[in-house]
Amino acid sequence: MQMHSVERLSEYVILIPAYNPDRALVELIQSLKREGFVHVVVVNDGSDETCRTIFDELRPDVSALLEHEKNAGKGAALKTGIGFIIDRFPDTTGVITVDADGQHLPEDVHHVYDQGVLWPHHLIMGCRDFTGDEIPLRSRFGNQVTRLVMTIGSGLRLKDTQTGLRAIPIRYAQQLLDVPGNRYEFEMNMLTFTKRLHVPIHQTPIQTVYVDENASSHFRPVIDSILIYRMFLAYSLSSVASFLMDIGVYALLIFILNPWFETTHVIVATVIGRIISSLFNYYVNRKIVFKSKARRAMVKYFSLVGAQMALSAGLVYALFFIFRDGEVILKVIVDSFLFVVSYYVQKRWIFKR
Repeated sequence: MQMHSVERLSEYVILIPAYNPDRALVELIQSLKREGFVHVVVVNDGSDETCRTIFDELRPDVSALLEHEKNAGKGAALKTGIGFIIDRFPDTTGVITVDADGQHLPEDVHHVYDQGVLWPHHLIMGCRDFTGDEIPLRSRFGNQVTRLVMTIGSGLRLKDTQTGLRAIPIRYAQQLLDVPGNRYEFEMNMLTFTKRLHVPIHQTPIQTVYVDENASSHFRPVIDSILIYRMFLAYSLSSVASFLMDIGVYALLIFILNPWFETTHVIVATVIGRIISSLFNYYVNRKIVFKSKARRAMVKYFSLVGAQMALSAGLVYALFFIFRDGEVILKVIVDSFLFVVSYYVQKRWIFKR
């Protein structure tokens, strides 16, 4: 009987970060080897000593077993593995990251591998379908929230922002070592940096697998969600604080100047309020939110402020000229619209790293 040889899949190196894994990790690696994958690297991210037998069992089947003395987070484990692969396999096409809990089937890893070979300069994302009734509520809700935040924050329309099955081109893998985040937020930051680093994204469907409703996941819903969204939350808080400061100064000046002017007090109050709030907003965004050191950011920022201030004053004045009442309410409506526009401009141009 003729034996069919298994295809040797050596274009990409498989990377699996593992924290307190069970035998599903051993079975996954053995299945990947049977599928034909040549190089598999595992990072033990400070697992308990009770897991030592698991790592000892998989050691013969992997190209390398890297270890953290203490748990440093999934992002840190990925960075450790990526750095090792760059040094050990410099000629590889890239890295395929796979979760250790059995959610990614070997045939899906093979599919992502094939897509990576076809699109070697793209970040390939294995995207799951979250529409089924069998999907755990926290996973369905978490994906919907992160999709919305990703669309608003970076303009990326992704079907599955939380997938751990990704084929990463080697050029992008090298640059990921400087991307912030050591836990689950690293995988989100990886996506937001694709546009900054000019890495296109290719999405491909994979099967949706949850074992015991994803009970083995080490994702901490509250803490890790805050870490994932902290830049967006910080930006929102900074914007809200600046917005309230702007409205407060504006309302105060309207109260003071109203007896002395018929309509021009609207422009005066708008200009002064925007100057004070924009200085506050620039400092907070530059130092705290984006941690930007770009010198030209101030010039760009205050160019935006000037344009936004002119639009705000002009639109509010025009509306007040029509209605002759409700200056504060009109400003809230106009500036709510300009807030969204300003967010995109700052995110994509002014504080772009």
